[in-house]
Amino acid sequence: MKIALLQRKGKVEEGRFCAALQNALDDLKGDLTVDTKIQPFSKYGWTVLDVTGDDTEIFIELVSREFGLAPSNHSGIEIYGNYRGTVRSFNSDLIVDIGIEEPEPAYVRVKLSSLRAQLADGRGWVPAREISELYCLVPGTPISIRVTKLAHNETEYEGWLSDSQTSQFSDWLNCGLERVQVYDCLKSRLHFAISRAKLERDIVSTEQLNLTTHSVLCKIGTDAIGVIPSLGFTIRQSELKAFIPKRIQEKCRGTLNGA
Repeated sequence: MKIALLQRKGKVEEGRFCAALQNALDDLKGDLTVDTKIQPFSKYGWTVLDVTGDDTEIFIELVSREFGLAPSNHSGIEIYGNYRGTVRSFNSDLIVDIGIEEPEPAYVRVKLSSLRAQLADGRGWVPAREISELYCLVPGTPISIRVTKLAHNETEYEGWLSDSQTSQFSDWLNCGLERVQVYDCLKSRLHFAISRAKLERDIVSTEQLNLTTHSVLCKIGTDAIGVIPSLGFTIRQSELKAFIPKRIQEKCRGTLNGA
Protein backbone atom coordinates (compact mmCIF):
# COMPACT_ATOMS: atom_id res chain seq x y z
CA MET A 1 0.00 0.00 0.00
CA LYS A 2 1.34 3.40 -0.98
CA ILE A 3 0.97 6.28 1.46
CA ALA A 4 2.15 9.89 1.42
CA LEU A 5 3.76 11.21 4.59
CA LEU A 6 3.34 14.82 5.69
CA GLN A 7 7.07 15.23 5.31
CA ARG A 8 9.20 16.91 2.65
CA LYS A 9 12.96 16.72 2.41
CA GLY A 10 13.31 20.48 2.01
CA LYS A 11 16.93 21.51 1.59
CA VAL A 12 18.29 18.26 3.05
CA GLU A 13 20.32 16.15 0.63
CA GLU A 14 18.10 13.34 -0.66
CA GLY A 15 20.40 10.45 0.25
CA ARG A 16 20.80 11.67 3.83
CA PHE A 17 17.08 12.32 4.11
CA CYS A 18 16.11 8.84 2.89
CA ALA A 19 18.65 7.19 5.21
CA ALA A 20 17.32 9.09 8.23
CA LEU A 21 13.74 8.29 7.28
CA GLN A 22 14.52 4.60 6.86
CA ASN A 23 16.15 4.51 10.29
CA ALA A 24 13.06 6.14 11.80
CA LEU A 25 10.80 3.65 10.02
CA ASP A 26 12.90 0.71 11.23
CA ASP A 27 12.58 1.97 14.80
CA LEU A 28 8.80 2.20 14.40
CA LYS A 29 8.58 -1.23 12.82
CA GLY A 30 10.11 -3.12 15.70
CA ASP A 31 8.93 -6.74 15.49
CA LEU A 32 6.07 -6.02 13.07
CA THR A 33 5.96 -8.04 9.86
CA VAL A 34 6.22 -5.29 7.26
CA ASP A 35 8.51 -4.19 4.47
CA THR A 36 8.94 -0.53 3.57
CA LYS A 37 10.28 1.07 0.44
CA ILE A 38 10.72 4.79 -0.05
CA GLN A 39 9.26 5.79 -3.42
CA PRO A 40 9.95 8.83 -5.60
CA PHE A 41 8.50 11.98 -4.05
CA SER A 42 5.00 13.06 -5.02
CA LYS A 43 4.38 15.79 -7.60
CA TYR A 44 4.44 18.43 -4.87
CA GLY A 45 7.28 16.99 -2.85
CA TRP A 46 5.64 14.83 -0.19
CA THR A 47 7.45 11.65 0.82
CA VAL A 48 5.81 8.50 -0.61
CA LEU A 49 6.18 5.14 1.07
CA ASP A 50 5.20 1.64 -0.11
CA VAL A 51 4.27 -0.64 2.79
CA THR A 52 3.63 -4.38 2.46
CA GLY A 53 3.28 -7.26 4.91
CA ASP A 54 0.90 -8.86 7.40
CA ASP A 55 1.08 -5.94 9.85
CA THR A 56 0.63 -3.19 7.27
CA GLU A 57 -2.44 -1.61 8.91
CA ILE A 58 -0.82 -1.49 12.35
CA PHE A 59 2.37 -0.02 10.94
CA ILE A 60 0.56 2.65 8.92
CA GLU A 61 -1.25 3.74 12.10
CA LEU A 62 2.13 4.14 13.81
CA VAL A 63 3.48 6.10 10.84
CA SER A 64 0.39 8.32 10.90
CA ARG A 65 0.96 9.18 14.54
CA GLU A 66 4.65 9.86 14.00
CA PHE A 67 4.62 11.80 10.73
CA GLY A 68 1.01 12.38 9.74
CA LEU A 69 -0.43 11.20 6.43
CA ALA A 70 -1.35 13.40 3.49
CA PRO A 71 -4.99 12.96 2.35
CA SER A 72 -5.07 11.57 -1.16
CA ASN A 73 -7.94 13.87 -2.19
CA HIS A 74 -10.79 16.03 -0.91
CA SER A 75 -13.09 13.15 -0.01
CA GLY A 76 -11.37 12.43 3.29
CA ILE A 77 -11.71 15.98 4.67
CA GLU A 78 -14.42 16.50 7.28
CA ILE A 79 -15.73 19.68 8.87
CA TYR A 80 -14.30 20.13 12.38
CA GLY A 81 -11.72 17.46 11.66
CA ASN A 82 -8.17 18.02 12.91
CA TYR A 83 -5.35 17.76 10.37
CA ARG A 84 -1.61 18.09 10.44
CA GLY A 85 0.18 20.10 7.80
CA THR A 86 2.88 22.67 7.19
CA VAL A 87 2.82 26.42 6.76
CA ARG A 88 2.74 27.34 3.08
CA SER A 89 2.69 31.14 3.50
CA PHE A 90 1.72 33.83 5.96
CA ASN A 91 1.21 37.23 4.39
CA SER A 92 -2.22 38.45 5.49
CA ASP A 93 -3.80 35.09 6.40
CA LEU A 94 -2.04 31.84 7.30
CA ILE A 95 -2.12 29.28 4.48
CA VAL A 96 -1.58 25.67 5.54
CA ASP A 97 -0.77 22.75 3.25
CA ILE A 98 -2.28 19.50 4.56
CA GLY A 99 -1.11 17.43 1.60
CA ILE A 100 -4.08 17.43 -0.80
CA GLU A 101 -2.85 17.05 -4.39
CA GLU A 102 -5.81 15.61 -6.31
CA PRO A 103 -7.51 16.66 -8.45
CA GLU A 104 -5.50 19.82 -7.70
CA PRO A 105 -3.75 21.21 -4.61
CA ALA A 106 -6.02 22.58 -1.88
CA TYR A 107 -5.03 24.50 1.23
CA VAL A 108 -6.53 25.62 4.53
CA ARG A 109 -6.79 29.35 5.18
CA VAL A 110 -6.63 30.46 8.81
CA LYS A 111 -7.80 34.06 8.83
CA LEU A 112 -5.75 36.70 10.58
CA SER A 113 -8.74 37.52 12.79
CA SER A 114 -8.79 33.90 13.98
CA LEU A 115 -5.06 33.92 14.70
CA ARG A 116 -5.41 37.16 16.65
CA ALA A 117 -8.16 35.54 18.72
CA GLN A 118 -6.12 32.41 19.40
CA LEU A 119 -2.58 33.79 19.68
CA ALA A 120 -2.91 37.49 20.53
CA ASP A 121 -5.82 37.68 23.00
CA GLY A 122 -8.02 39.14 20.26
CA ARG A 123 -5.83 42.20 19.71
CA GLY A 124 -7.01 43.52 16.38
CA TRP A 125 -3.95 45.68 15.80
CA VAL A 126 -1.27 42.95 15.88
CA PRO A 127 -0.04 42.60 12.27
CA ALA A 128 0.38 39.26 10.52
CA ARG A 129 4.12 39.83 10.15
CA GLU A 130 4.54 40.18 13.91
CA ILE A 131 2.54 37.04 14.72
CA SER A 132 4.56 35.15 12.11
CA GLU A 133 7.87 36.31 13.58
CA LEU A 134 6.92 35.84 17.23
CA TYR A 135 5.49 32.33 16.81
CA CYS A 136 7.99 31.28 14.09
CA LEU A 137 5.19 30.52 11.61
CA VAL A 138 7.43 30.44 8.54
CA PRO A 139 7.02 28.23 5.44
CA GLY A 140 7.65 24.60 6.29
CA THR A 141 6.67 24.87 9.96
CA PRO A 142 4.70 21.79 11.10
CA ILE A 143 1.29 22.87 12.36
CA SER A 144 -2.05 21.34 13.30
CA ILE A 145 -5.36 22.89 12.26
CA ARG A 146 -9.08 22.25 12.54
CA VAL A 147 -11.19 22.62 9.40
CA THR A 148 -14.21 24.85 10.10
CA LYS A 149 -15.54 25.37 6.58
CA LEU A 150 -15.36 22.94 3.68
CA ALA A 151 -14.16 24.09 0.30
CA HIS A 152 -16.76 25.05 -2.28
CA ASN A 153 -14.34 25.34 -5.16
CA GLU A 154 -12.15 22.42 -3.99
CA THR A 155 -9.07 24.61 -3.70
CA GLU A 156 -9.38 26.21 -0.28
CA TYR A 157 -10.81 25.37 3.13
CA GLU A 158 -11.12 27.59 6.18
CA GLY A 159 -9.89 26.65 9.62
CA TRP A 160 -8.50 27.53 13.02
CA LEU A 161 -5.44 26.29 14.84
CA SER A 162 -6.30 23.00 16.54
CA ASP A 163 -6.58 22.71 20.32
CA SER A 164 -3.40 20.64 20.38
CA GLN A 165 -1.53 23.37 18.50
CA THR A 166 -2.63 26.20 20.79
CA SER A 167 -1.86 23.99 23.79
CA GLN A 168 1.66 23.44 22.52
CA PHE A 169 2.20 27.19 22.16
CA SER A 170 0.73 27.76 25.64
CA ASP A 171 3.06 25.15 27.12
CA TRP A 172 6.05 26.81 25.47
CA LEU A 173 4.98 30.21 26.79
CA ASN A 174 4.30 28.96 30.31
CA CYS A 175 7.69 27.26 30.37
CA GLY A 176 9.28 30.68 29.88
CA LEU A 177 12.50 29.38 28.33
CA GLU A 178 13.62 30.61 24.95
CA ARG A 179 13.82 28.28 21.95
CA VAL A 180 15.62 28.08 18.63
CA GLN A 181 13.45 26.65 15.87
CA VAL A 182 15.60 24.80 13.32
CA TYR A 183 14.36 24.05 9.80
CA ASP A 184 15.79 21.85 7.01
CA CYS A 185 18.08 19.89 9.29
CA LEU A 186 18.28 16.24 10.33
CA LYS A 187 18.52 15.41 14.04
CA SER A 188 22.01 13.92 13.71
CA ARG A 189 23.28 17.07 12.01
CA LEU A 190 21.70 19.30 14.66
CA HIS A 191 23.33 17.33 17.49
CA PHE A 192 26.68 17.55 15.69
CA ALA A 193 26.28 21.33 15.40
CA ILE A 194 25.44 21.63 19.11
CA SER A 195 28.52 19.61 20.01
CA ARG A 196 30.81 21.49 17.64
CA ALA A 197 29.62 24.85 19.00
CA LYS A 198 30.07 23.57 22.59
CA LEU A 199 26.48 24.49 23.45
CA GLU A 200 25.61 21.44 25.55
CA ARG A 201 25.61 23.49 28.76
CA ASP A 202 23.29 26.09 27.22
CA ILE A 203 20.62 23.68 25.99
CA VAL A 204 18.06 21.70 27.98
CA SER A 205 16.82 19.46 25.17
CA THR A 206 15.93 19.18 21.50
CA GLU A 207 12.40 18.33 20.39
CA GLN A 208 11.82 16.84 16.95
CA LEU A 209 8.72 18.41 15.36
CA ASN A 210 9.19 16.34 12.22
CA LEU A 211 12.14 14.68 10.53
CA THR A 212 13.68 17.97 9.40
CA THR A 213 12.31 20.50 11.92
CA HIS A 214 13.37 20.80 15.56
CA SER A 215 12.83 22.97 18.61
CA VAL A 216 15.93 23.58 20.72
CA LEU A 217 15.08 24.49 24.32
CA CYS A 218 17.59 26.86 25.92
CA LYS A 219 18.48 26.92 29.62
CA ILE A 220 17.56 29.76 31.96
CA GLY A 221 19.61 32.81 31.10
CA THR A 222 20.52 31.57 27.61
CA ASP A 223 19.58 33.96 24.83
CA ALA A 224 18.15 32.17 21.76
CA ILE A 225 19.26 35.00 19.48
CA GLY A 226 22.79 34.54 20.80
CA VAL A 227 22.71 30.79 20.14
CA ILE A 228 21.64 31.13 16.51
CA PRO A 229 25.00 32.32 15.04
CA SER A 230 26.89 29.52 16.80
CA LEU A 231 24.54 26.84 15.47
CA GLY A 232 24.18 28.46 12.08
CA PHE A 233 27.93 28.34 11.45
CA THR A 234 27.73 24.55 11.07
CA ILE A 235 24.22 24.07 9.64
CA ARG A 236 24.36 26.91 7.14
CA GLN A 237 21.71 25.42 4.85
CA SER A 238 19.20 25.51 7.69
CA GLU A 239 16.92 28.35 8.72
CA LEU A 240 16.94 29.25 12.43
CA LYS A 241 14.34 31.35 14.25
CA ALA A 242 14.06 32.51 17.85
CA PHE A 243 10.93 31.75 19.91
CA ILE A 244 11.02 34.14 22.86
CA PRO A 245 8.16 33.76 25.38
CA LYS A 246 8.83 37.09 27.10
CA ARG A 247 8.49 38.97 23.83
CA ILE A 248 5.27 37.12 22.96
CA GLN A 249 3.83 37.90 26.40
CA GLU A 250 4.63 41.58 25.95
CA LYS A 251 3.29 41.85 22.40
CA CYS A 252 0.36 39.42 22.43
CA ARG A 253 -0.50 38.14 25.89
CA GLY A 254 -0.08 41.02 28.34
CA THR A 255 -2.90 43.08 29.81
CA LEU A 256 -4.57 45.48 27.43
CA ASN A 257 -3.70 48.43 29.66
CA GLY A 258 -0.05 47.51 29.51
CA ALA A 259 0.03 46.88 25.78
